[in-house]
Amino acid sequence: GWMDDKAGEALMSVAVVAPPDPAPGRRGRHRLRCLAATSIICGCSCLGVVALVFAVKSEERRKAGRMAEAALWGGRARRLALISIAVWLAILVLGPLLLWLLSYAIAQAE
Repeated sequence: GWMDDKAGEALMSVAVVAPPDPAPGRRGRHRLRCLAATSIICGCSCLGVVALVFAVKSEERRKAGRMAEAALWGGRARRLALISIAVWLAILVLGPLLLWLLSYAIAQAE
């Protein structure tokens, strides 16, 4: 009867609700540190090291409860990590392109 319908509805609503994330900010911090480490390996390493330092500072500020400072340092870390990767990609693309252009100019001069 109606009791079975109510039990079925309650079961459906429980099945749809996802369990809460145990540490919602932890994944973001871990991702920021991984991005900074990736920028050291797959980017301009000097900028990547600075990005990693900023990511660690951001995590320390977040642990201390100073969220505004943590967001500031986290933004700096993310920006530097992305700039590091972009610089490396630009070097990888522009290096061979400039070599090709130089060889073309030398061939044209002869």
